[in-house]
Amino acid sequence: MTKILDLDVPHAYRNRPHHVGGRFRSPPGGHHDGRHSSEMAKVLWELFRHGNDPVRATHDHCLLRDAAKAELAAAQAQQSLTWLGQSCFYLRLGDQAILTDPFLGERASPLRFSGPKRLVASPLQIEDLHIDVIVMSHNHYDHFDASTLARVKNKESVQVVTTLGLRPDFIRLGYPKIVELDWYQSCRIQGVHYTALPAYHFSGRSLWDADQTLWASFAIEGGGVKCFFAGDTGYGDEFKRIGELTGPYDIALVPIGAYAPREVFAGVHASPEEAISMGRDLKAARLVGMHWGTVRLTTEPFWEPRDRFLVPGSGPQRRVMKIGETRDISVL
Repeated sequence: MTKILDLDVPHAYRNRPHHVGGRFRSPPGGHHDGRHSSEMAKVLWELFRHGNDPVRATHDHCLLRDAAKAELAAAQAQQSLTWLGQSCFYLRLGDQAILTDPFLGERASPLRFSGPKRLVASPLQIEDLHIDVIVMSHNHYDHFDASTLARVKNKESVQVVTTLGLRPDFIRLGYPKIVELDWYQSCRIQGVHYTALPAYHFSGRSLWDADQTLWASFAIEGGGVKCFFAGDTGYGDEFKRIGELTGPYDIALVPIGAYAPREVFAGVHASPEEAISMGRDLKAARLVGMHWGTVRLTTEPFWEPRDRFLVPGSGPQRRVMKIGETRDISVL
C-alpha cells in the first residue's frame, strides 16, 4: 500500500475548513462563483446553439498521427511532455510515465449522443501510451472520461493518484491501485513525489452529487524536475501560499480557457492573464497553457485563449503546445 504523508499543513488548513457537511468548498481569496446567476442560462443557450459548431484544426494546433507517433517514440529516454488536448498530458519524469486528467473521448458529457463534443481529436490514443500512473484532479467529464479510462489495457498495474471521494469510480472501472489525497497530502511512487494542493473549482457528474468529491491541483516531482499541474481552477490568493510552501517549479501546466463570461466563470476558471499571474505566484520558470482548444464549454472565441496567453509581457516564459506534440522538458 502506498503511504500517504501529511506535509507541514498551513495553519489555515489544520482543521480542514474545506470539508463542510459532507461536501467540499474552495479556499478563500478567490473570485465570486457566478454559475448560479441568471447569466448562466444565457451561456447554456448559446452553447446549445453553437457549442458543437465545427472548428478547422490548423497544422499549428494539432499534429498528424504519424508525426505525433514519431515525436513520442523519439522522446522515449527523455524527461518529456506530450499534450493530448484539454488538461490531458503524458508526462515522463524519472522512469515513470504519467497521464493527467484523461479525456480522449468524443464528448465531455454523461451522454454518448449529446453534450459538448470534442472538436479537435487527439492524433494519439490511449492504446499508443504506456502508463504507470494516472493523476486525476477532479471528476468533471472533460477531465475524468470513463470511456478513455475503460480502454487502458494495464488497469491492474496502473497506480491512480487522485482526490478524496473518487476511489469508487475507479474501482468500478477496474483500477485496484488507488491513492486518494486531501490538500497538502502527498505520496511517493517509485521515486516520484505527488502532492495534492488547493484549487478554486467544484465537482460533480450529475445534479445530485455537487461538491461531494474533492478537486485539487498537484505538484509532481521526479527525475530532477518539479512540475505543477493545475487541473482546473480559478485564480486566487492561495497560489501565493502554494508558491511559498512548495515552489519554485521548473514548469507549471496552467488553464487558460473556458473563462467567458467572467461574471459567470471567474470563480472557477482562470483567464489567460490570471494564468500568468498564477505562474508568477507559484515561482514557475516556464508555463504551458492547457484547458483550451479542444472542446467548447464557454463563450469566448475558440482561439482567443492562446492569443491572450502569448501576448508579450513580463513573468514566466510561456508557450502553448500542439495537440499530439511531444517536447523535451528541458527545452520547452
